[in-house]
Amino acid sequence: MLKFVDVTIANRLTSLSVSIPTGKLVGVVGPNGAGKSTLLKTIAGLTHIEHGRVEYEQTDLRSYSADKRRQLLSYLPQFSQFNEPVTVGNLLQLSQMNIRASSADLACWQQNAMENFELGNLQCRPITELSGGEQRRVAIACMATCQRPLMLLDEPVSGLDLYYQLLTMDWLKTCVKKGATVVIAIHDLALAAQYCDQLLMLNNGKAVAFGCPNDVLSDTNLAHTFQVSVDWLCNENGVAMLANRLNG
Repeated sequence: MLKFVDVTIANRLTSLSVSIPTGKLVGVVGPNGAGKSTLLKTIAGLTHIEHGRVEYEQTDLRSYSADKRRQLLSYLPQFSQFNEPVTVGNLLQLSQMNIRASSADLACWQQNAMENFELGNLQCRPITELSGGEQRRVAIACMATCQRPLMLLDEPVSGLDLYYQLLTMDWLKTCVKKGATVVIAIHDLALAAQYCDQLLMLNNGKAVAFGCPNDVLSDTNLAHTFQVSVDWLCNENGVAMLANRLNG
C-alpha cells in the first residue's frame, strides 16, 4: 500500500492523507494548480516534505536510498526534453541503467516496450527528429523497459492521438493486472472514468474525494472543483462526457 500521512508542502499540498491500494490504477484529477504533479513528485522523492510522510508497504520512502528507490519505482514527468540525437533503440537501453535484472530480462523488456508502443519504424531514428507525440510514446516506452512495481506518470497521454491514448491506457491496465501499482495525473475525465480503478480529486492542494470513479466524479464534486456540469454518455465500450461551464 502507498500511503500519504498528513503530508504538507507549502503552497502545494495541505494535510493530505490517503491510502492507495497495491495493484490498482489510480488517477489523480483536479484543475490546474491543484497539486497533481506535486503529489507524484513527492512519491518519487523529488519534493521536500515539510510535514508528514509518504509510506510504501509501511516504510517511509525518505528512508530509501537512491538505488533502492530506482529498483522500486519509475517516474514519467509531465514534460520530457530530449536535447541529444540519441536513437530510439539506444535510448531504451540507456533507460535501464542501474536497474538490477538479468541481461535476458532487460533485453526482453526492451523488445516488449518496442512492440507494445509500435516503435519498430522509429528504432534507428534520433529522438530529436521525432514529433512531440512520437517522443511521448518513446518516453513511456523507456519507462516500460524498467518493469518497476510502482509506476508514476504525469499526464501520460498528453500530446498523443486518440489511438495511442487508448493504447497507453490499455498498457497501464495490463501492468496493473500483473501486480503493479500505477498512479497517474490525468486531465481527461472520460478516460479516467473508463480506465481507473480509483480516483483522487484534488483542489488547492487538498483532497476533495477519493474512491471509485462514479462516486468521485459526482455532480457536486465537479461543480465544486471544476465549476462545470457534466452529462455522461456511457456504454460497455467506453465513456464520453459533455461539459458546460456553470458560469457560462
